[in-house]
Amino acid sequence: MRFESAISLRYFRSRRAEGAISFITCTAIGGVSLGVAALVVAMSVMNGYHANLVRAMAGALPHVSLIPFARDGLPPREELLPALRQRLAPDTISQYVLHETLLSGPRSGEGEVRGVLVRAIDPAVETNVPDLLAFLDDGSPAWGDLPAAQRSERAKRLLLSLSVRRQTGVAPVLISRLLAAKLAAELGDRLVPLRFPREGEGFSPYPMQTRLEVIGYFDTGIVAFDELVVLMDVEQVDAIFPGQTHLRAVSIRLTDPLHASTAAEWLRGEVRRQDWSAYVYSWLESNRGLFRVIQVQKTMLFLVLMLIVVLAFFGMISALVMLVAEKTREIAILKSLGARDRSIFRIFLAQGVLIGMTGTLLGLGLGLGVCWVLDTFPIFSIPPGVYPGSDRVPVQVAAGDLAWVVLATLVACVVATVFPARKATALKPVDGLRYG
Repeated sequence: MRFESAISLRYFRSRRAEGAISFITCTAIGGVSLGVAALVVAMSVMNGYHANLVRAMAGALPHVSLIPFARDGLPPREELLPALRQRLAPDTISQYVLHETLLSGPRSGEGEVRGVLVRAIDPAVETNVPDLLAFLDDGSPAWGDLPAAQRSERAKRLLLSLSVRRQTGVAPVLISRLLAAKLAAELGDRLVPLRFPREGEGFSPYPMQTRLEVIGYFDTGIVAFDELVVLMDVEQVDAIFPGQTHLRAVSIRLTDPLHASTAAEWLRGEVRRQDWSAYVYSWLESNRGLFRVIQVQKTMLFLVLMLIVVLAFFGMISALVMLVAEKTREIAILKSLGARDRSIFRIFLAQGVLIGMTGTLLGLGLGLGVCWVLDTFPIFSIPPGVYPGSDRVPVQVAAGDLAWVVLATLVACVVATVFPARKATALKPVDGLRYG
């Protein structure tokens, strides 16, 4: 071991002649620990929120959509399939229909009349989407207590039930519990679609002959989606809403939804090459602003919480300056014995790094412990809609964030130690032996 490191360890472990130095050192270590712990917990919660949001939105929305310009137009899906499967290797490719309508609750005078977007899907294909299955609920009281595998199987059966024809003029649908509450509807109730009045029919919407029977629920945790969308079978939409032109589109789901922008860009090139009148967009592009806001929030949170660590480094500077004053005689003796200025600089630089590393390791342990507690125990109950897909504080520890926290802390340690180390280097042996 080099003698600089040995002396630094001795200074770090030995009791101070002045208790104030030990107190300031412990305070600096505690400040660094709290700052690092706060950074770890804050970054992990932001990561958990981002992961929940991605899972919720990627499960509820097509990763890439191919929508014709005209309502009665549809790109030739059969020509697309070989190229799509070869280039994108998608999990599923299916057709879906979007239809706007008004819905009234089953009991007159209760609930509200709501404008909704009927999203007609292919249930047989969508049963292969685990993120979508995780949002479904058949309304049974014991649903939340079932094992995950059993819930998934029952969710598949619930989704396939959309294809089961009831009687003429009745179609099974899935709605969110949020929308059900606004419509004052329960499981098994039949909702009444309303059509806008035609010319000469007045101003009030007219009830249609069709009925939509609620057979289950879905809850993504995204309020804007849950209170607007109704799911039904794509094969029944023409029978339920006859005489109307529907917007038909192609839904593409990828193995990695975060690659949706790249896939959409390639598909736009294919659309232009084939001269199809269709619009292509990905779920990432349509929600780009939201994810940018999350990234900005995470960056600003990191910078603000780093101020805690920076404030702790002022205590570290004070402790090291006082340590230099206490060790004046020893510094003078070392220089008299032939120690160079750079060796003295390294001694106190290592002393500051030891203080910073101790605080960093303690902070990492404390922060990871808090993350484990938040992830394991239901300490905080989160209101629905705050964190998509979860009623608890989401936590996801990322190795990259931990590396950034440690790196930023160590850099700050080195910067904070430079002034005391240079002060020790500038000390003259004669002055140290005379006044030390």
